[in-house]
Amino acid sequence: MNLSRMKGGIAVVAAVLALGACDELLTVADPGRYTAADLDEALPAVANGVEGAVHEIFDSWVTDQALLADVYQHTGTWSGYDDPDHGRTNYNNNATRFEQDSWLRAQWFAADAERRFKEVLGDAEAASSPLTAQVRLGGGLATMLLGMTACESVGTPTGELMTDMQMLALAEQRLGDALTTSQSAGRPEYAMAAQAARAQTRMLQGDWSGAVADASAIPAGFVYHAVFNVQSTNSVVQLTTKNNNEAAGLMYKWWPMIEKSDEPGFMRDPLSGMPDKRIPVYFDGEIATDNETPHYSQWKYVQDTDDIPMLHSDGMRLIVAEAMARNGDFAGATGVLNELRAAVGLPGHDVPTDPETMASIVLWERFAEHFMEGQRLVDLHRGGLMRQVFDELNDPDRLGAGRPTKWPMTNQEALYNPNMNDDLTQRCLPTA
Repeated sequence: MNLSRMKGGIAVVAAVLALGACDELLTVADPGRYTAADLDEALPAVANGVEGAVHEIFDSWVTDQALLADVYQHTGTWSGYDDPDHGRTNYNNNATRFEQDSWLRAQWFAADAERRFKEVLGDAEAASSPLTAQVRLGGGLATMLLGMTACESVGTPTGELMTDMQMLALAEQRLGDALTTSQSAGRPEYAMAAQAARAQTRMLQGDWSGAVADASAIPAGFVYHAVFNVQSTNSVVQLTTKNNNEAAGLMYKWWPMIEKSDEPGFMRDPLSGMPDKRIPVYFDGEIATDNETPHYSQWKYVQDTDDIPMLHSDGMRLIVAEAMARNGDFAGATGVLNELRAAVGLPGHDVPTDPETMASIVLWERFAEHFMEGQRLVDLHRGGLMRQVFDELNDPDRLGAGRPTKWPMTNQEALYNPNMNDDLTQRCLPTA
């Protein structure tokens, strides 16, 4: 299921968010001039604005995650991409500060929208309204992404500092509320998105039984996209993809697995050597915008209106497989992974006999299924693999030791939040 309904809503995101910051958003100075139709039109715009604030910056997050991980390298002339590529990331040099600020605002707007819905609709109607379900989903997703991205953040305006694990726990609670409200509102698409996101937050907290319970409830074919259109375009395409800016491209470690061709193709599967249709790529020998680096392009997103999957049923199957692997059920885990491989015409893995091989298979399959979806950095961080992966490159410009494994918090929050001490020595920055 694809929530493409958001296409029209994102076009008004900027206006809605600007209004949402004002306490008088739905205050009516002259009720005689403000018709019921006007009000009906305004409330969906507010809800779309909350969800849109999560979507609109997701493309930038995917690129930043790829650069700090081992997916992308800088191939242009901009320090904003060169710094994370080489691990030069700190509290005052944080490429994700714009994403984090957007998701912080989405949290605040979600809470404000709920309050406004109660004022306009009444408590009873608002409690089971699809609008409330939508803004609770948007707020929960924003909290989840903050917990996935930054090593610390806040969950309320001018709130106390919270660790990433505390943010994920808060996201789990908010997504649970979104799930319940969506079911009451008769909106199964919101309910599935909330439950899939909760599966991910539970996995990241190490609650594997809870994660499996949620992931197993998501039906095959489900997908929840970050939606882009001509007003809010996909910057992965515009800034990093062949025939566009080409300021970043696939890291050189992947080049031997990509054949030169005048047509788009796929990265080779390391097990079989066959093209892996989950990893669309393009390399025709072209040099990137730095005039020296071959540009190996992602080809998962081609048009600047292409949507980016945030959650999907294949990702849920990966959660189930990893849980099995961690419990020692290597046969069960391999079976799930081989089903995903069979769906794209690839032969299956043999069942491994040791946990190290099982873990490497899971890591590869997650890379393939979540290609260019922002998940690789999260996997390297939670697996403690950043140093190993970069040490294996033997690249003096990209050292494993000391490389950040997660992003710091946006400095805007520390600057304006009176409950925080804007002291660099007190900010977190996990490194390998």
